[in-house]
Parts: sequence; structure tokens; C-alpha cells
Amino acid sequence: MTKSKFAPQIPVPATYMRGGTSKGTFFKLSDLPERCQVAGESRDKFLLRVVGSPDPYGKQIDGLGNGSSSTSKTVILSASDRPDHDVNYLFGQVNIAKPMIDWAGNCGNLTAAVGACAINMGLVDADKIANSIDDNAESGICEVRIWQENIGKTIIAHVPVYKDANDKVQVQETGDFELDGVTFPAAEVKIEFIDPVDATSDMFPTGNLVDDFDVSGCGLNADSIKATFISAGIPTIFINAEDLGFTGTELQGDINSDSELLTKLEKSVPQAAWRWDYLKM
Repeated sequence: MTKSKFAPQIPVPATYMRGGTSKGTFFKLSDLPERCQVAGESRDKFLLRVVGSPDPYGKQIDGLGNGSSSTSKTVILSASDRPDHDVNYLFGQVNIAKPMIDWAGNCGNLTAAVGACAINMGLVDADKIANSIDDNAESGICEVRIWQENIGKTIIAHVPVYKDANDKVQVQETGDFELDGVTFPAAEVKIEFIDPVDATSDMFPTGNLVDDFDVSGCGLNADSIKATFISAGIPTIFINAEDLGFTGTELQGDINSDSELLTKLEKSVPQAAWRWDYLKM
């Protein structure tokens, strides 16, 4: 018998799940190949291949990424040994065209799926799950306390649960909660971000609610635009759609297909990063 020159595929348990307006591939840390259970090149290569990146065609056909930033995402969950926490949550934003994974921030959308996924993966204490429903009730809310490893913050997911025919508590997935950008209704998962702003920081790091943001040299129609800088988990800048030539009613495709505008916005990112670093000095 001739031996194949190609290594066999390795089966790894995973969950493909939607959270908010995003989808991602969820793994339990202990299910990953041993070399991928720690940060580094092996882990990144594994996750890139799972999602289907880098893909010069931008489709991620040979992976689970689905060709959009909203779906090119990975999550690694593990039981938490931190006091008063149930699960550790690590998020990776996978670049579609380049062999890169951004581990710097959180995904607020997928946060909504972490609690339910952790329960189904057996990462939440069974007694806690069972006690989330009163004796005479058929449904309830299980509070899953999450440690968000990327940003070092506590998040609480209020996951709806119910008793099945065998009196076992299960995650309630169906429901009537509707979310803009998602076609079908589902169960509502409320999320609490505990102390999202560091004790040594301000939510408005510039000290102003609105600033004149210098975008000279970026190719926009003005040298400066009105902007609000907010630091709460992930540094974010809010600007008026009208200042970019939009009405605010455009669909996602209208913006993503405007390569000229996206290039201009990319040029403004270093300006924003410099401003943020300057504020920290």
C-alpha cells in the first residue's frame, strides 16, 4: 500500500454561531491541538486556515469566513479560574486577504453568543445552570460571567434558558427579539459591560464631547471634521455621515463598494491613532 504524502486532516470540535450582526467559529481551548492552545504562529495559522484566509479572491470559499469582516471571526473559550467568573473569552478578527489576526480588541456582537456557547460547551457550572430556573418555573435567565481577555474586562451575559421534556435546563435559542441587520427573530440575550472605562481613563479622552478632528492630507472634502472620541472597551471615533458625503441611510454595500472613500478613511486612521497616543502622554 502506497502511503499518502499528505498529512490527514485533524478533526477539531467547533461551533459556528451568530451573535448580534456577526457570525464566528467558536472553539473550546482544550479541544484545540496542543500546539494551538497558546498564543503564537501555530495558533494563528490554524485559525487562518479554518476561516479560509488569506484569500486573494476575498470570498473565503475554502473556509468558514464567508468573505466579510462581520463573519471572518474566531473565538476561543475556556473555563475561568478568575474569582467570580465562569468563562474566559478570547476574540480574533481574521483578515480576509492577509495572513493576519487582530487580537487587540473585543467583538461586541459575538459577545452576545459567548454565554450560550459556554453553557453548551460545558464551561459553566452545572449547578449554576440548574439553579437559574425556579422550582415551579419552566424558564429563566442564567447569568454567565465572562472575562474578556482581549481588553481585560468583565461582561455579564443574561442567557434565557428553559427546562426540556427531561427536566434538563437548555439554552433558549428561539424567540421574538428582532435586531436591525438580522432577518429572523431569536431569543434576546442582554449584555452588561462592567466598568468599561478604566479607572485611570475618561470615556471622552479629549475632555470634550465634540472635537475638530484634523484630517488634512486624507483626501476628504475638508481639513477637519467634527468628531467624538470615546474610549469604552475599544477606542472609537464617531463622525457625522454628512461630513463624508453620506446621508446615513445607505446600505452596507454602498459604503463597502466605495473604494475611494475607504482609502481616504484608512488614511485618517494614523491621524486618530496619533491623537490617542498623544492624549496618553
